[in-house]
Amino acid sequence: MLSGFIIAVALVLGGLAVMRFGIFQIRKFKKGDAKVTKKVSEQLAFIIFFVIILGLIIYSINDLLF
Repeated sequence: MLSGFIIAVALVLGGLAVMRFGIFQIRKFKKGDAKVTKKVSEQLAFIIFFVIILGLIIYSINDLLF
């Protein structure tokens, strides 16, 4: 029981850290500091990674509440 709670909290905190990193990247992009690549494979990999992180956050919150 306690180990499941610790794992769920770790997943939520890890997802929040990844989202915070993404926010920093978006701010750099808006300022013009970050280079933009137009490769479809890199964009697809980012989308898949983002969906996985969101899924883990939703799963962790669902596990904590129910």
